[in-house]
Amino acid sequence: MSRPADQPRRLLTDWTSTAGAAGDGLLALVAGDRVTPEGIHLATLGYEVFVLGVGDDLTHVHHVDVPADGLPGVWHDRFALVVTFDAAAVPALVPVLAEGGLLVVLVDADTSVDLTGLVEVARETGPDPDEPDADRVRVVAARVVPA
Repeated sequence: MSRPADQPRRLLTDWTSTAGAAGDGLLALVAGDRVTPEGIHLATLGYEVFVLGVGDDLTHVHHVDVPADGLPGVWHDRFALVVTFDAAAVPALVPVLAEGGLLVVLVDADTSVDLTGLVEVARETGPDPDEPDADRVRVVAARVVPA
C-alpha cells in the first residue's frame, strides 16, 4: 500500500500533528521529489511555503525551479522550517534556516544525515506509515546561534 500522489507523506503530517507545528505566516521550504502535497499541508498550518521544483503556484505555496545547492543568498537565515526528503541536500539547506529554525529530514533509515551546524532535537526510526515494509528515519534539528 502506498500513498496517493496528491496526499502528503504521513511521516511529515504525523510530525506536524505531534509537534503542534503552526506557521503563523512564517516561511517554510520543502525540498525533494514531488513534494507539492507536503507544501500544501504546511500552508494549511499557516506557513508561507516555497517548494523547490516545478509546479503550479497556489495560495501560500510557491514553486521555485532551483536545486537546493542553487538557493539565492538573500534566502539565508530566513526560513523557520525546512523539510527535505533528500539527505544529500541538507548541507545546502542549512544556511537558509533562521536562528531557532527547524530542519526536518525524512529519509530511508540507513541513510546518513550530515547535521553540521545544527543541534539534533529528535530522531525516530521505524516503519513508514505509507509503506510499512520500508524503514525510515525522521530527524529534527535546530539552528542555534551561540550568544
